[in-house]
Amino acid sequence: MTISREELRDTLTEFFDEQARLDAVTHSQHHAWIALKIDAEKQRIAMYRAIAKAALSWSVPVLLGAVWYFVQHGKWPGG
Repeated sequence: MTISREELRDTLTEFFDEQARLDAVTHSQHHAWIALKIDAEKQRIAMYRAIAKAALSWSVPVLLGAVWYFVQHGKWPGG
């Protein structure tokens, strides 16, 4: 009796799927879920970097305005 390579592969895959805690489909879905989580984390990091960049870019003119006010009036704004 001769068994083809595909039949052997299918038989072994089925056997190991039965023995494993996760079958191949669940394992593949798990990898896809992890990839989604990694992408979401990258987007979150990019968002926080954009927020930090915007906050820093606005802090420079505010600080310069406060210094200018101090030079003109001899006191800090609100002080």
